[in-house]
Amino acid sequence: MDAALNAADDVAEGGAVMGRKAVEPKLYVSFSLDAVVPANHLVRLLADAVDLSFVRGLVRRYYSHTGKPSVDPIVLFKLVLLGYLFNITSERRLCEEAGLNLAWRWYLGYELDEPIPDHSVLSKARSRYGAAVYERFFRRIVQLCEARGLIQGDVLFVDATMVKANASPQSLRSRALLGQRVPQPREFVAQLWTVNDEAAEEVEGPGTGRGGRLRTDHPKGLQSRAVTNELSVSPTDPDAQMFRKPGKTPLLSHKAHMAVDGGRAGIITAVEVRPSCEADSHVVPAILARHELAVGRRARELVGDRGYGTAAANQACEERGVTATLAMRSFSNAHGGLQRDQFTFVADRDIFICPTGQELRFSQQNRPFRTNIYRPSRGTCRACPLKPECAPGRAERTVSRRWDGDLWEGWQTHLQSRHARQMLRRRQVVSERAFAVGKEHHGLGRAQFRGRSNMRIQALMTAAAMNLSQLARFLPVRNAGVAAATTSSFPVHGRTHSAPCLRPHHRGAWPHTPHVRRRQRGSPS
Repeated sequence: MDAALNAADDVAEGGAVMGRKAVEPKLYVSFSLDAVVPANHLVRLLADAVDLSFVRGLVRRYYSHTGKPSVDPIVLFKLVLLGYLFNITSERRLCEEAGLNLAWRWYLGYELDEPIPDHSVLSKARSRYGAAVYERFFRRIVQLCEARGLIQGDVLFVDATMVKANASPQSLRSRALLGQRVPQPREFVAQLWTVNDEAAEEVEGPGTGRGGRLRTDHPKGLQSRAVTNELSVSPTDPDAQMFRKPGKTPLLSHKAHMAVDGGRAGIITAVEVRPSCEADSHVVPAILARHELAVGRRARELVGDRGYGTAAANQACEERGVTATLAMRSFSNAHGGLQRDQFTFVADRDIFICPTGQELRFSQQNRPFRTNIYRPSRGTCRACPLKPECAPGRAERTVSRRWDGDLWEGWQTHLQSRHARQMLRRRQVVSERAFAVGKEHHGLGRAQFRGRSNMRIQALMTAAAMNLSQLARFLPVRNAGVAAATTSSFPVHGRTHSAPCLRPHHRGAWPHTPHVRRRQRGSPS
């Protein structure tokens, strides 16, 4: 009946010309996955650019010589990379998509009649390998980029971002109750005054506290942040910490640091994951060491925002022969009065000269803050006409200078140079773009798993996927020294050859990112 009605409708609508697709299953099909994958598809570019056979050497020690053969570890790493390349954060959905996507099947080496590995294999492998294997995998990808000439290696841009933890802030519970231990009164008072070390910066002011000690004012945000994390913890993810910026909602998160090379390809050379409330400057030695280990040579200059601008970070760069272009925090005078920049320091006499020409001589040391305190002679400020502007109140004006003042003054002079200002402006483009792309298109917006070790694996694989994407797009010119070597060869450390000219395989930096339009060969003008 239905067939007769359909035939009548076809005749009425002029069905003599209209085609109809007949669905008839075939017993035998001649089909090739290689034929259906486009030549410009990302997975084909990736397969042509990188040979992942080195993965077996990274994980060989985790497998036994007897028993049933396991899933090829290269397939496991390819599956994980596909998830980060195409922003699929669920391993279950990743394996389902791999079974449906023909290009992915071709990249994994699975024909249509072969079942894709179960998603549980990925979690078991992640638990077995640990973060160390993924760290070596990321380092090997960086070495491949170095061998291809994608890394400039001179300027390194470092920045950090908060990654939302895979836990709810409502899951916070008291550490004492969870540990079945009530803190002693002395411990409780100490926890209340626990603050970030980096908050203990010098504060210029006209007066001192009782006992001749400098007064310090710690931001309320740092106090509340430290107290919250000391007294409470999330049982879901004990490694996550509460972090709140002024005027924003508190966030249970991890902190991911990335160092981006200043070259055209923007290769990420170092990754570090730390607690959310740890100061950014603490990671500088580790970032420099990881960059040198991966690239095989030291960076000439490190560029970072004011979160990295501390004396410890500058000292770490100084010890490694790296120029520190780290923005300096602006210290406001909490007590009012003139800033210290208006006082002239005379090094050979170890004195300060105030704007009216009076001398401030060494008075005492503040050992906790590693500073020297300078004061004028008693009664000098009372008769000074600038007293209301320089030192409001009854106290005499004091000026402090760090023990490593020469380092700080040289740092200030460097930051005022034209080159430093240009690098700090460029940092906003290079570092912020890398994090924006990672969060928006490569699964770094939220922690997929729980624990800092798993968060580190996620950050490493995100950075590796972004680097591989660049490696597939920026191909070296043929016969260009080491860059023309096959991908299966182990990349040498350092550069003993001139860097090859890079040509983009097609326009765009990371996939799905804003880019500058480039005219392609054969494209209309």
